[in-house]
Amino acid sequence: MNLYDVIEQRLTEDKKSIMVTVLNGTRQGDKVVYGETGDVVYGQPIDGLAIEPDQRPSILNLGAMECFVQPVEKDPEVLVLGAGHVSRCIADMLLFIGCHVTVVDDRAEYLRPDFFDERVRRLCLDFNDLASQLPLNNYKGIIIVTRAHEYDSICLNQVRHLVDSTYMGVMGSHKRVFHAFEVLKESGWTQAELDKIYAPIGLSLGAETPEEIALSIVSEFLAVTRGRKAGFLSRGGQGR
Repeated sequence: MNLYDVIEQRLTEDKKSIMVTVLNGTRQGDKVVYGETGDVVYGQPIDGLAIEPDQRPSILNLGAMECFVQPVEKDPEVLVLGAGHVSRCIADMLLFIGCHVTVVDDRAEYLRPDFFDERVRRLCLDFNDLASQLPLNNYKGIIIVTRAHEYDSICLNQVRHLVDSTYMGVMGSHKRVFHAFEVLKESGWTQAELDKIYAPIGLSLGAETPEEIALSIVSEFLAVTRGRKAGFLSRGGQGR
């Protein structure tokens, strides 16, 4: 099998892989694929290279040899609940950074094909039916941007079992989020569960327009899923 066949097969089988590209020297351009335990699954091993289980994209210097090391991952799937103006901007930005996007609303008129890029999967569903109609465990992020806090609560109850494993954020003012969370507490949610939800959603960028709000939300999703604390790079924030 060639390199792309190996990667496709391992992605299909949900096996973690790390690809190493040699950037200079006699092996410049060589690509080697390792499993998460350091076993070589494609190419010739590189002497002195140690693979970490939680490998991040990085450049490693092995003597005179420079290598680019990166995990091989599926494009993340993100579920957006609500199909208003901000939702459309969020979908566009998620597509731009390489995500697969599903948008759900219970109003068919908000899911018109001219409102969204053709790559967005648009579904008209009752928010009460999310757990029975969608493969919720597949989503790396769940972004809740519905039209009212009662719908936020319905959605959150449908995805409650994912609060420990999936990025989950709710758009709205502090007042709206407070009322939504009070309803959830009355239905049995613990404070520990609520603390894992990003609400109000988004980074503090001074966002005002739908496009700016979408930028703050997608930036937060990216920071959280990459294990970073967002901050100014010029003030010592963690790098790219």
